[in-house]
Amino acid sequence: MDVGTLYENGVSSGDIGAAIAEGVIEDVRINGLGIQGFPQVTVAHPSKHSFAITLKYGPHTSEFTITADEAKRAVKLMKAKKGHDGGIFRRVQDAAVEIESLSQRSF
Repeated sequence: MDVGTLYENGVSSGDIGAAIAEGVIEDVRINGLGIQGFPQVTVAHPSKHSFAITLKYGPHTSEFTITADEAKRAVKLMKAKKGHDGGIFRRVQDAAVEIESLSQRSF
């Protein structure tokens, strides 16, 4: 089974995506979700020290970055079943709000 690209810092794109999804799920618990589905999470690695995260729902996208250290920490918490990473949670929330706003404007 392919879980994505394994990066030199020991985490895979699949694991990072799952850790970001944990943050989206926590945001849904707190605020609900203003779209009729769950956004797709895409992970890119534009530099050795950062990851570019994209949330996509239909034609709408929102992007943010996390550091390699943040990615490792978020994956570690997710794998330990300790929930989302608070250090990146605000960026996840902001991206989710942007997707919801863009989606509502297109109706």
